[in-house]
Amino acid sequence: MDISIEGISKTFGETTALESVDLSVPSGRLATLLGASGCGKTTLLRIVAGFETADTGAIRFGERDIAKVPVWKRRIGFVFQSYALWPHMTVAENVAYGLRLRKLSKEAVADKVAAGLAMVGLTGRERHRPGQLSGGQQQRVALARALALEPDVLLMDEPLSNLDARLRVEMRREIRRIQQETGITAVYVTHDQDEALEISDLVAVMNGGRVEQIGAPEDVYERPGTTFVASFVGSVTLLRGQVTDDGELALPSGGKVGFGRPLGQAGAAVHVALRPEDLRIVENGQAQFTGKVVRSSFQGSSRESVAELPGGELLSFEHRRPLPTGATVGLAADRFTVIGQDTGVA
Repeated sequence: MDISIEGISKTFGETTALESVDLSVPSGRLATLLGASGCGKTTLLRIVAGFETADTGAIRFGERDIAKVPVWKRRIGFVFQSYALWPHMTVAENVAYGLRLRKLSKEAVADKVAAGLAMVGLTGRERHRPGQLSGGQQQRVALARALALEPDVLLMDEPLSNLDARLRVEMRREIRRIQQETGITAVYVTHDQDEALEISDLVAVMNGGRVEQIGAPEDVYERPGTTFVASFVGSVTLLRGQVTDDGELALPSGGKVGFGRPLGQAGAAVHVALRPEDLRIVENGQAQFTGKVVRSSFQGSSRESVAELPGGELLSFEHRRPLPTGATVGLAADRFTVIGQDTGVA
């Protein structure tokens, strides 16, 4: 089931929550709405679900315009941030709740409950109550309840935000596995960039009620279209400057950096985005940048340090061997992205 979101706008009093949002999710794909708190991602999800009404725009499931279709007729499964499980009901009763509202036979309900719990690895927990389960198990129950309805669309609103770091990683992989096995079209809301990059077919980065960029995780990370996307998705250094006549970057401090190819039209104001993993330590004769290490942190598989350039710019880079504070390093960029000062990729 394709999802088409066309020109959706929404205001709450004087506050604009969404402004002309467009998004298409192909059938069987998982799209993530990624952004900081207050960017409009949950409001958009609730409009897709039918919990909120848009001021303008249209939403289609396949060819069907669902703008005036009530929630209970949209054939959606919704997984809430708070799990929303009935504490007085058993696991089986929670999963069966929506099925019983559809007035299915007891046999059909039992079969669907069993299938849903098997899918999320909770067979044998049918008689437990939510309070007897861990947070991760409760989230699995919420997911089983949504999937038991055999919805056309699965919607998830920050479903892992209440879990610890290890469980978050485990559960996001489970969600991705289940989504791929069922082939259901899904929209997932999160503020966690690692979560979005790992589980998504499509990432929509939102900011101030607008979609800043839509693309595959690799595209959003490696080819950010705006400085906001570059800085929000992953660690990055943004060097601001002007393109010189010979295609290099003239920094505000007066320095000049060449990148091996022209950065754009001479005189253009641009940002050059540099990821820490795309910078390597080189001999001074090969260096594009030379600076002094001002801080360093151990991150397990690598170290990340910050070098201060002569003009005061700070450049983050990854490396393996320890570097003392104050050490002079030469750095070269294996990859970079040029972003226009105001409008997208240069």
